[in-house]
Amino acid sequence: MGKYFDKFPLVDYNGNIAKNILVNVDFTDATKNDIYSSFDFILTEESSRSDLLSEVHYGSPMYDWLIYITNNMIDPYYDYYLDDSKLNSHIIKKYGSYVEAEKQILHYRNNWAPDDSTIPLLLYDSLALNVRKYYAPVVNSSNQILEYVRRKEDWVVSTNKILKLYVDDPTLFTKDERITQSSTSAQATVIKVDDDNILVQHVVGTFDVAALKTTNITSTELIAQNISDEEAPFWASVSAHEHETEENELKKYISLIKSSYLPDVEKLFNEQIKK
Repeated sequence: MGKYFDKFPLVDYNGNIAKNILVNVDFTDATKNDIYSSFDFILTEESSRSDLLSEVHYGSPMYDWLIYITNNMIDPYYDYYLDDSKLNSHIIKKYGSYVEAEKQILHYRNNWAPDDSTIPLLLYDSLALNVRKYYAPVVNSSNQILEYVRRKEDWVVSTNKILKLYVDDPTLFTKDERITQSSTSAQATVIKVDDDNILVQHVVGTFDVAALKTTNITSTELIAQNISDEEAPFWASVSAHEHETEENELKKYISLIKSSYLPDVEKLFNEQIKK
């Protein structure tokens, strides 16, 4: 980022001369399209450092700032694509451990992506009304419906259901703990501990009036249900590990300004920095 800050004006900050890094530099899409052209680029492990990518495409490592601005990156460390080692370190730092990141559920989403199967018209007609919304028609040139496929919609909900579990000893549980009832294999995440109960979400399976840890569940109460039991097969939980990995994969796809436009870019940058 050396040359990026070289062009920032100096200010007197409590008697000390410093770079005014609060100066706003914003290349709007319209401005970019007026003066230079870009091309799509897919980052790899070898280009997982912006200075190395800058060296390859611009002949100098000092144009990493241009990559950040072109792709609206604010944090040069974590907005840029991370290689496997850096990603793992980031996940461990953020969630405490790799295992914890795999256990922690962030939300639920419509699981259409891995399902490329089709169903015939008769089977679609036999489905419950609340399930039909997960399918879209396949039509021919005459606009006749031939069959149905999973609807490609990225629906997301915060949790599938919230339960209140009344237990003999709530003090055995802590907020954000992932609990499992051994007799039923039911699982959930604790979101609140009260005097005589625990509130849980991200529920898998059915909790029974039986032992949980070293205490007993005396009764259960359904507080909210975002995904009905009939619709549950059409949804999948997304763990913190999955979320971080997928977000990082998306960062592979960036835009690069053609090197022939560097003089125009630097001219515009200087104009912006003086405003």
